[in-house]
Amino acid sequence: MKKIVPEMLDELTALFVDTFNAPPWNDEWKTETARTRLRDIMRMPNFCGAAEYRDGKLAGLIMGHSEMSFDGMHFQILEFCVANDMKGHGIGGEMLKNFIDYLDRKGVVSIYLLTMKGEASEDFYASQGFETVNDMCVMSKHRQ
Repeated sequence: MKKIVPEMLDELTALFVDTFNAPPWNDEWKTETARTRLRDIMRMPNFCGAAEYRDGKLAGLIMGHSEMSFDGMHFQILEFCVANDMKGHGIGGEMLKNFIDYLDRKGVVSIYLLTMKGEASEDFYASQGFETVNDMCVMSKHRQ
């Protein structure tokens, strides 16, 4: 895995758009809005991100930020994806394990994320030891 740096933004954006505009998400990311999202994440305090390459090709990315809580440092995974043509080969599990090992060495006490309920992504994270938090809820209010 390679540390994400600003010079990688265009390559990361292309992977992000390709991944999240495909099933199961079927989002409608435009290149510019995706670039803005990833750039904004990279500018967050305590940003951390890694990219995985296979045979010289970007295979995946994982990025987020840490923040202090009462019991220590927590890390939120904000974006994580594997190239569509490389899914199903263990790359995502390997990336996540290596990233978690890195966060452990940095003293992170908790890792959390948001993902779609009942989709393949929830099953993937469960297979990696993540648990659905039953005493928390996600709430939103759309303004359009």
